[in-house]
Amino acid sequence: MTEVHHEDVAAYALGLLNDDERADFERHLGMCPICASEVGSFAAMGELIKGVHPDDLLPHPPDQQVESLLVRRAAAERRRRRFHRGFMSAAACLVVAAGIFLGISSVTSGPNPDSIHSPARALLMTGRTYAVSDASTGVSGLVGVEDKGWGTHVALELKGVKGPLQCRLMAVGDDGRSEVVASWGVPDKGYGVPGAEDPLLLHGGTSLPQSEINHFTVQTFDGRILASVAV
Repeated sequence: MTEVHHEDVAAYALGLLNDDERADFERHLGMCPICASEVGSFAAMGELIKGVHPDDLLPHPPDQQVESLLVRRAAAERRRRRFHRGFMSAAACLVVAAGIFLGISSVTSGPNPDSIHSPARALLMTGRTYAVSDASTGVSGLVGVEDKGWGTHVALELKGVKGPLQCRLMAVGDDGRSEVVASWGVPDKGYGVPGAEDPLLLHGGTSLPQSEINHFTVQTFDGRILASVAV
């Protein structure tokens, strides 16, 4: 399907469109009252000049280097359309090829699904952060926070944890109230350890305002503290 422009009204009325362009423009006419109203005036002009060659309008036989304005503009418009369609087709091919490449790359290389573009990583880069560590467990990481209208958005990067485990991040308020920010399972290979160097990255939230949070703890489901950090 070719690209339709409002300025094609004159070309349509004067018979300058090819069969595909004419069919597309006629479909466009059914949806565009502006173009439909203008076709009549151009059609009348077309009847006046029907059968008249542009060169017949000149007072003397034209030089070979001279063309009528109508012919030059029509040729230029056709060249522009061909270039535009060719450019868009090439761009579409590049997009498809890039998508195929990225899809194959993601399957073959198996990248960490928590990429640099994840919400957790973005919050750790832009929010207020606190280092998490515990020498006795070897667990370390980073907690990022930002205020929200509903409470506090929290991100966690965690290293040095081996599985299998079921864990959760707890937010504890100044009044002793605690809430689960997020929970997750640690696979056998773990996170941020030899053989599984990628850290755990996740984000969650708590209804506690940032100003009322006393500390965060990373703990197992059975209550064992892996690391904590005061805020």
